[in-house]
Amino acid sequence: MMMRVLIFILLPYCFFLSTSVWSQEYVAQPDSLYSAHLKEQRQIQVIFPEKYDPNLKENYDVFYVLDGEWNTSLSETVLHFLGYGQFVPTNMMIVSIPNLYKNDVNMRDRDFTPTQVKNRDISGGANDFLLFLKELVAYIDEKYPTNSENSVLYGTSLGGLFAIYTYLHEPTLFKSYITVEPALHWDNEHLNKVASRKLPKITETNSTLWISSRDGKDFKDMGIAKLESILSKKAPKGLHWKVATYPNETHFSTIWKGIFDGLKFTYSKVSDEKIVNRADTATEPQ
Repeated sequence: MMMRVLIFILLPYCFFLSTSVWSQEYVAQPDSLYSAHLKEQRQIQVIFPEKYDPNLKENYDVFYVLDGEWNTSLSETVLHFLGYGQFVPTNMMIVSIPNLYKNDVNMRDRDFTPTQVKNRDISGGANDFLLFLKELVAYIDEKYPTNSENSVLYGTSLGGLFAIYTYLHEPTLFKSYITVEPALHWDNEHLNKVASRKLPKITETNSTLWISSRDGKDFKDMGIAKLESILSKKAPKGLHWKVATYPNETHFSTIWKGIFDGLKFTYSKVSDEKIVNRADTATEPQ
């Protein structure tokens, strides 16, 4: 009886200790850079784990987050949890890329879309934003202690569309690409047509690509089913890819599952001490 009482008393304390480990805070450093291509000053946040010490010679995998003003908080939480669970490396830093607002207008439509369409006042600036992203990656790698060969780009919805656009046009800019609900229906599935042409030409890459979405009608209507079919036939040999669908979710709730499963797919635990990018293991691509 006494043992049962003791366990009952200690359980909340043990739970507090365990949760405090994986819910530790990140340390955010505001930063910015001027983009010669966008001709704009772009704000970013560089976020390190709490125990980050700039005096230690430790390099960090970099998790680049599009739509940073919305997606960063969840990214921190998931990375903490998966790091504690030994699914991803604990030495990961986040680069949060918030959208630019001009006269209260969010410029993500301009930055993330590959073509200009009539029903959007601003669109079609993905190529310029990709050039900015290359500037940003070079800036981060020069200023901060990064494992530049292990960077990950994460985007949802239009951000997911842009992440896939980036892979198709600059496949080696990032090691891995995680997308949730990518808006591939944009401009009559324009990017799927690009994928069909470009995928067979991508060679000598070793990357991962994660795509997740709702299932059923939305899976088809968003153009994701079509891209899965294209990947099945034309994915490069070195691309480790997966498409996952979730029932009974919304466009926004899918984000929770997508980033969690996407990170677990991106990394592989090869021993108790070592977690590496899946593309660097002997596991065959899908």
